[in-house]
Amino acid sequence: MANNYKHHLRVILEDEPYRDILNGVSLSLNVKGELLDIRNPCNGWAKVFKELENEIKFLEKFKLRYLLIIIDFDYEFESRYKMFSDLIPKQYQDRIFILGVDNKESEELKVFFSMSNLEKIGKKLVEDCPKSDLTNWQNRHLECNITEIERMKNSGIFEWLFK
Repeated sequence: MANNYKHHLRVILEDEPYRDILNGVSLSLNVKGELLDIRNPCNGWAKVFKELENEIKFLEKFKLRYLLIIIDFDYEFESRYKMFSDLIPKQYQDRIFILGVDNKESEELKVFFSMSNLEKIGKKLVEDCPKSDLTNWQNRHLECNITEIERMKNSGIFEWLFK
């Protein structure tokens, strides 16, 4: 569990496969895993949005907390991103982010990366983020995230999350 009074990223997940991916992220050698506060999966993107609404009220108290939600976009990236944007109060736009797979299931990443282990995929996805090399994200399943990753970097998260 991350310290609420130090920089940390609270992660709200849609389902169990994302937990496996985030386990890989937190175990990556270039990530300060202790700064990740990965919550239990919500089991559905609508429930993730509901949980996000509950979490927003704590941002005033915990000024170093950032929020990341991870969902399947189900080939509806634009509409889900708009729903996300509409939920975010203006004063927190640089502290709340959304990432996901533009597919019905995050499991599709196994096929794309030819890897059966989601933890290894998680490690692969963050290995070059500190250098802003998003090559692993440049594919039909993940390219919708590139702008959001840049937004995360511009907010300063990369400075304290990566080694």
